[in-house]
Amino acid sequence: MRFILILENETGQQIDFSQTANRFMFAKIEGLNPPSGTISTSSYAGMDGSYLNNAFIEKRNVVIPFEMRGFGVEKRRHELYKVVKPSRYIKIYYSTKNISVYAEGIVETCEMENFETLTKGQIPIICPDIYWYSTKTQIAEYSRITGAFHFIFPDNDEPFPIGKYNTQNIMTIVNDGDEVGFTLEISGGPAKNPTIYNAVTDEYMQILGELKDGDIITITTKTGNKTVTLEREGVVTNIINRLVSGSTWLTLRTGENKFYVRASDGLSELKVRLIHRNAYLGV
Repeated sequence: MRFILILENETGQQIDFSQTANRFMFAKIEGLNPPSGTISTSSYAGMDGSYLNNAFIEKRNVVIPFEMRGFGVEKRRHELYKVVKPSRYIKIYYSTKNISVYAEGIVETCEMENFETLTKGQIPIICPDIYWYSTKTQIAEYSRITGAFHFIFPDNDEPFPIGKYNTQNIMTIVNDGDEVGFTLEISGGPAKNPTIYNAVTDEYMQILGELKDGDIITITTKTGNKTVTLEREGVVTNIINRLVSGSTWLTLRTGENKFYVRASDGLSELKVRLIHRNAYLGV
């Protein structure tokens, strides 16, 4: 199986480990499978068996062993050091014929054997976020009126639409990965108390208060990074305190997901974007 493997640091510098690059030779990557689970149990007093305390998935460990062959080994080694730095951020791009994903982590070390006949090394990377994410973004949008005007401008007298009026306040998106959170952007206005409902479970998220014209509310429901912010006149403010009691941090379940948009006032002025990347425990 042919694949592409690229490492990118926080400044955008990249090093190509792809099989087609022929600069670094390796045959395997550790850490593509789902990470190990940690299970904690306690024994019953004087009884058979035990009960479950908790169970969770550990961080992902990605290890890239490699060899350097041919001429220019020292130059390539220094190129690698410029990108792969211990204790620094790294982004791992992995692609095959059927999938293109990335993971984000911290370089643990970059070990080399410089004085051997064959220059070998390995790069262990710790990924606190356990998922591989699709490089393609999916977006579902709600707007009462969506633009339909386009070029080339019709050169006849036949009627043509310049906008479409939406009579259903619903967004649909398909999640082909594992169940994860997503990012929600609410803009437009003026409107009051914007609310997003899961059409299947009736779970909801509601932001109390007024949304003015030009405001942007951004909600992230991702585990470990749950936020609610308001951008008004270029100033970003944490408004998680405006999340109404009883609200649920909504997620996207595997398969088709539908969400309704509501507001106590100004629904027709709202624009909502649901932004999602498929997430995989193993690739």
